[in-house]
Amino acid sequence: MSYAELIERLQILPEAKQAEVFDFVEFLANRNQVVSKNDKTLADSPLAELIRNPLQVDDFTPLNREEANAR
Repeated sequence: MSYAELIERLQILPEAKQAEVFDFVEFLANRNQVVSKNDKTLADSPLAELIRNPLQVDDFTPLNREEANAR
């Protein structure tokens, strides 16, 4: 079905049905936008950015293995 045929069929419908079709198209468009926003990979996530650039804390000394096991 071409766009012209689709438009002809839509014009035949009562106004209330045209509004239903429009609402459904809006729903599909919004749902598609949500999916496309989530196309990011884990490498693009804030977590990956934090791993690449960890926070620096002043006067922090990590525990060595013996200290960690003693706790």
